[in-house]
Amino acid sequence: MSIEGGPMKFIEEIKMEYAKVTWPNKEEVKNATIIVAAMSVALSIYLGVFDLIASRLLDVLVSSFGG
Repeated sequence: MSIEGGPMKFIEEIKMEYAKVTWPNKEEVKNATIIVAAMSVALSIYLGVFDLIASRLLDVLVSSFGG
């Protein structure tokens, strides 16, 4: 795309490119949303458990070495 032909040509080129876009259907959007939500929950749980273990380990180390 270029803007050499003026703003109207640029808008026409945008319309041509926009027509090439393949949008997902409702089922694909629903499935992708479920996957993203599930992965977000799983990652949150993983990071929460890791943080809990790391903080407890750090507490043990600090108390063991007179901190």
